[in-house]
Formats: sequence, C-alpha cells, structure tokens
Amino acid sequence: MSNPVSTQNGVDTRRRILALIAFIAGGAVPIQLVTLSFGYAQYVQGVAKGPELVPTAHEFAAWYVPLVYVPALVALGGIALYSRRRYPGLFRRIVVGFGAGLVATLALDAWRQTGVIYGWLPGDTPKMFGMTVTMSKKMAIWYPVGLLVHYFNGANFGLVYAFVWGKQGSYRSAAVWATVWMLIVELGMMTLPPMGPMTGLFGAQFSWPGLFLITLVAHVFSGLAMGLLVEQFLTEKDRAWLLPFLMSRQQK
Repeated sequence: MSNPVSTQNGVDTRRRILALIAFIAGGAVPIQLVTLSFGYAQYVQGVAKGPELVPTAHEFAAWYVPLVYVPALVALGGIALYSRRRYPGLFRRIVVGFGAGLVATLALDAWRQTGVIYGWLPGDTPKMFGMTVTMSKKMAIWYPVGLLVHYFNGANFGLVYAFVWGKQGSYRSAAVWATVWMLIVELGMMTLPPMGPMTGLFGAQFSWPGLFLITLVAHVFSGLAMGLLVEQFLTEKDRAWLLPFLMSRQQK
C-alpha cells in the first residue's frame, strides 16, 4: 500500500520534493557562488575591477560558502545516497549529470588554458575562485580550493542538463541540446559578473575577440562532451524532460 503521507494521486511527492531540492542544491546554489560574490563586489560595492575586486567578493563568499554552498552539496550527496535504491531514476540523473559535467569541464579546460597562456583571459579561473573563497596567499591552500569550486561548478552544469533534458534518444539531439545549454552559459559568462563588468560585454574592453572566441570554443566542446556522455549513460527510462520527470508516477 502506498504511503498516504508521501503519495497523492499516484505521484510520489517525496520523490518530487527530493528531486527539486537536488536540482536547486546541485544547480543554482553552487553556480551562483561566482555570480553572487562578484555581483556583490561589482554592483553593490562598486568595485568592477582592480586589486580590491577579489577581497570584496570574498566578503560575500565568506558566509555564502559555509552557510549555503557546502550545505547544498551535502544535501545533494545525501539525496543521491537516499535515492540509490528508492528512486533509481533520480539517482541516475544526479550521478550521470554530475559525472558528465566533470568530464566536460576537462574538455573546457583544454581550451581555457590556451586563453590563460596567451593572455586572452583576465586570470586563471581556479586562482580567482580559490582566492575569493580563502583569501589565502598560500598557493597550497587557494589552488586546491579554487580547483574544487571550478570542477564542482562544471559538474553541476552537467547535473542541470541531465535534469532538464534527460536522455534525448539520439546522440545528435543530445549534442545539439547540450551545446545550446553551454552557449547559454557562455552568454551569461560574457555579460554577467565577474566577466561582464570586468572586461566589457563579450570581452570588448579587454582582448577582443580572443576572450570571446576562446570561451565560445571551450563551451562548445564541453557541451558536446556533456551531451554525449549523458546520452550514453542515462537509460531509456530517463527520456522525460524536467517537468514530466517531476510529475511521473513512478521511478524505475
């Protein structure tokens, strides 16, 4: 017999709630560490660039990380463990999306490092993230933290893709939609904090067109890798996109 507390009209509300929490905790919360921290510095405090930018962003990150960011990732991990046997469809979307996002970030970094080497980017992403979170002058501290933040963000972009699009049924469709998703991310990167106010829209005030082109290519390659991996490892039971997935009556 179904649990009357968790089931209404055949829909498991507990699964729906867990899926929504996982989607938010694994998507918006980690990704917004960057935009909110630098948005605070650039828009609220009026520090768009320069040596005070990272310390000012740290003022926001100093409470966001322990009170929001870390609890969100812990919640995501807890939901994944809880769902492994009870809601395998939810478990697959979390694990496959997260893993695909990690690998896709490696593909992105192969191109991003070229931008760092040739000076097309204003800085190295792990350093910027690590300094924002720790404000430590020791590379042994800020570098691994920055790398974790960078790869957690990439992993969570993959999780969002797996939740929203699911399995497409063909590698071509998956490659197209994942690339569309990463082009949306590219648009955000080129217009929102920290890049937008720091370098001008699409890097127009920094290293046009190098910054825009290198990040565009990097996001296209990461999107291709993400889409193909999610398509490979999700099953035919994962064909639903986000809303039907949340409203489905059962998980297999």
